[in-house]
Amino acid sequence: MKKIIKRSITFLTVLLLILSSLLFSLTNYITESFPDQNIDEMLFYMGNGVEGTSDDVIITAITNMLLPFLIISTLLIIPVIRFTRTDNILTVNVRKKFFRIHLFPLKKLRFVYAFSVTILCLFSVYKMLGVDDYIDRLTDYSPFIENHYVNGEDVSITFPEEKRNLIVLYLESMENSFIDQENGGGWDYNVIPELTDLAQNNTNFSNNDQIGGALPLPGTEWTVASLVATTSGLPLKIPVGQNYYNSTGEFLSGAYTLGDVLSEEEYNLSAMFGSDAKFGGRKTLYETHGGYKIFDVHTAIKEGKMSRDEQVWWGFDDSDLFKWAKEEVTTLAGQEEPFSFTFLTANTHAHDGYVEGETKNNYDTQYENVYAYSSKQVDDFVNWLKQQDFYDNTTLVIIGDHLSMQGGEYFPKHLDEGYQRTLYNAFINSKVDPLTNDKNRIFSPLDFYPTILSSIGVTIEGDRLGLGTNLYSDRETLLEKYGTKHVSEELEANSSFYNTRILQDDYVELLEEANKED
Repeated sequence: MKKIIKRSITFLTVLLLILSSLLFSLTNYITESFPDQNIDEMLFYMGNGVEGTSDDVIITAITNMLLPFLIISTLLIIPVIRFTRTDNILTVNVRKKFFRIHLFPLKKLRFVYAFSVTILCLFSVYKMLGVDDYIDRLTDYSPFIENHYVNGEDVSITFPEEKRNLIVLYLESMENSFIDQENGGGWDYNVIPELTDLAQNNTNFSNNDQIGGALPLPGTEWTVASLVATTSGLPLKIPVGQNYYNSTGEFLSGAYTLGDVLSEEEYNLSAMFGSDAKFGGRKTLYETHGGYKIFDVHTAIKEGKMSRDEQVWWGFDDSDLFKWAKEEVTTLAGQEEPFSFTFLTANTHAHDGYVEGETKNNYDTQYENVYAYSSKQVDDFVNWLKQQDFYDNTTLVIIGDHLSMQGGEYFPKHLDEGYQRTLYNAFINSKVDPLTNDKNRIFSPLDFYPTILSSIGVTIEGDRLGLGTNLYSDRETLLEKYGTKHVSEELEANSSFYNTRILQDDYVELLEEANKED
């Protein structure tokens, strides 16, 4: 019986040490590789699942974690392993005096040792991931969202007599840093010259007097959060103590989004992703807000455009994305109703991006080469679009979804101290021109929601929707009015209004019941 107990204690000890090593290695990998990733994003994907994640991303993570895990786990386990009775003691002769030193002194206290290591590991992870800050934010409530939110259902949104088609192209991790310094970027040379030309020759809303863009805010800093912010004017906040987005079949059910507006105007809506659309709840978001027709890697396989064995990266590469996007746009344009088509690239996803066959090796790093080819692909699509007979009545909006998550010294190595990284944007063939100026504006992804509608000639009462401001107007954005730091702090705080009114319709139902009782 004693042997069984001893073996059980040994097993539990080793298990705790291995799990601690694994947890610490994983956390260290996340903080080193994704320094800008916050706990909100991690909790979001934990709650909604990571179905559809690229195998390459998983393999890279395992490869980078393996050596640190082996080193840490070995160092932690050595003090509690006793190979033989003689191996456990070292005799040292000092001036004819013998000292017996136990090489593994924690044998008897092995479980206490393992438990202590686990507690220390959990505390380290707690601090490294910023869980303490997250908990503080949960208990800090702010009425900021409630005080400044404009529900599109409560204001007049007027479309022109001839409704304009809308194409929204989200570019994965596309930021202005890769533009050369002479044109407003951060690089010594221009990695994305085609995107630079598109920004210069069309409307580029900028935070400076050259090419610039939007400043990220809490709840807008990863792909799904960016899609939410730019289509609803709201940050993506994580519901606590409630069902997560995918588990309910609803996604921000209390929000009135771009898809909802266009659907009510009888637009044909379609969205295309080069990966699994379920990843991060994107499929739910677009289906529940506008009833978008969804095309993703599973659709491509089902329709015989590719086989399951031909999957690469996150699903299919951007060359196929642009090819099939052209086909979908052509189909939509052939119908009587106006259309809105949304699609998202993937090749420039960290780490280092995905190299397609025609990517040229013109720069020192793979990441730069991937960005350069993405720039060319976008330009080719724009040139194709301009040749179509429906182009005159179509607006193309190009937006970087979030800043690159390439970690380490990659960006500090290239960027001057103090350079402000911003998200790329270009509005091509817009129906209207900025009322004042598109330069030297301080804005965020939240402002793209009303701005996108304005670009197709829509008039918005008050020029505000969600927490966003129409950048074509002369009205101040929330960042211009209150400052980026203040708005960020307010959005990080918990919001009763968001939890009840935006996340679900319970708030509305309670009001209706109260009115009935009155």
